[in-house]
Amino acid sequence: MEHNNDILNCLQILSTEANELYLRKDVPVMKPPISALDFHRRWVSPNLPVLFKGAVTHWSAIGKWDVPYFRKTLSDKKVTVAVTPNGYADAIATRSEQNADIEYFVMPEEREMNMSEFLDALEDRHKYPGVFYVQRQNSNLTEDFPELMREVEPEISWASEAFGCPPEAVNLWVGDERSHYIK
Repeated sequence: MEHNNDILNCLQILSTEANELYLRKDVPVMKPPISALDFHRRWVSPNLPVLFKGAVTHWSAIGKWDVPYFRKTLSDKKVTVAVTPNGYADAIATRSEQNADIEYFVMPEEREMNMSEFLDALEDRHKYPGVFYVQRQNSNLTEDFPELMREVEPEISWASEAFGCPPEAVNLWVGDERSHYIK
């Protein structure tokens, strides 16, 4: 038991130092254009999160991908859907137990359903309890939705140049305002 306390103390110190030294409470929002060199210097090298808004406005998917379009294009397609009671999947959760907060990792329930049923769940919350969203992180856009790839580019050139390679995974997340990616 003492060994576990030593590990927990080390992890707590690491967490505190990371928060004090480089982790931020807010993720900055930037607008491109940005050079690969600037992207690498400011964000990749120091390993800092950033959100680029408007980086893919030229893709034909923009303004096209919506519920009616997915119903028309993917209605009968089988999709893997995460279902959670509160919208948090692949996240850290906390519960109180004997005067201590215990953190644990939460995995979503995964259901296979037709895209049309998934879209029904997004539109009719009373009929489908829980928070439903497509969120697999296995390059699901290229692997699970190849029919959509003609409407997006396979990479963002300045990002691929900064990393020195094309992306290893390209993901599509679909849900409503109740689905979260971080807690």
